Amino acid sequence: MMKDQKEIYALIKHLRSCPQDFLEFNHQPGTKPVTEALVYDLFRKVVGNFNVSREGLPDVGKLVWQLGDEEYRAIHIGVWFFHHQLFEGNASLIKGIRAFLFERLPELTPYVKSLAWLEDEDRAEEFVREALRCCNMLIDGETEHEAQDRLDGLSSVKRQQVLEQTNESLARMKAIRQAMAEKKAREAANVYGRE
Repeated sequence: MMKDQKEIYALIKHLRSCPQDFLEFNHQPGTKPVTEALVYDLFRKVVGNFNVSREGLPDVGKLVWQLGDEEYRAIHIGVWFFHHQLFEGNASLIKGIRAFLFERLPELTPYVKSLAWLEDEDRAEEFVREALRCCNMLIDGETEHEAQDRLDGLSSVKRQQVLEQTNESLARMKAIRQAMAEKKAREAANVYGRE
């Protein structure tokens, strides 16, 4: 049965088929964001019962009001992703889904613009793997170590850290070269001044 399969390319394909409606939201200042309704509907679908009241689901009301546009779009993409049949009727995933949508995605937003999750192949795979990791799920045929290794190779956060370290190293090299050039110029000036 397809529901139990966690094939990476099928999940990426599903993610990248996110409808435009999920990306365009009309959030007016002072009004309740549509994000809250989308998330609660997702939770009901994951639980497998659309009659569950909000009190029976994890609270996200306060979290929704603290977001910027990029976070909203990323969460809408996440809501679309978790509508995949793999997550239907599995209430044990609610905590992981909430953690992904309201903790992990906001951490990643400074490094990845929301549309990159859909348009860039590596970012799409990173999104899927991060979502599955928050739900304690593995891709079929992968061990936990292999999954973490692949995620580390895709990580936008780690990529940014490497870029920052490289920039720091380049800045240090530039400063050293400049200091050496100044020293050489002073020595040349001293030699010229003695002659």
